Amino acid sequence: MRSTNSCLFLVLLLAFGCRQEGGKTAEKAPKTLEEYTQAIIKEVQKVILSTDQQLREYPPQKVKELPAEEGRPARTLQLWTEEGNPVKLTVSTPGDPGLTAFYFANGELFYAADGEGGYIFIGPELKYRLNENWKPVEAPEAERRKKEEELLEEARRYLGGVVD
Repeated sequence: MRSTNSCLFLVLLLAFGCRQEGGKTAEKAPKTLEEYTQAIIKEVQKVILSTDQQLREYPPQKVKELPAEEGRPARTLQLWTEEGNPVKLTVSTPGDPGLTAFYFANGELFYAADGEGGYIFIGPELKYRLNENWKPVEAPEAERRKKEEELLEEARRYLGGVVD
């Protein structure tokens, strides 16, 4: 079911990324890898902006203060959910203007952002690493896998910390 949701999410992402506003005929479909990448990034960016705009009207369902630990400063976790599923989880550190944010679809992480940039997941796999301007950043495969594992573990740990 999880892989079906991921595949469905990707298909919808590409389908909506290729249509014009107002229900007019479809734009030229992406043909190159770069065009597909740009279509996916554009659609994820729209979803993130729309989600953030909608969530401004609602307080988070859960807020938890995590005390400082060895090697980690105190943090504040905020979680927004829909029908019991996480939608957005933020992690902030007092005195640090940066914010780590995790966005979920059907309970799966699909986008994360931190001080280094953004990360688009398709299923459990980190597919695109982005700079602060939403431009793809190339990274060696070993580095991509390491960041993928770190972000997935961090999201699980923080979700566990705020849900407990």
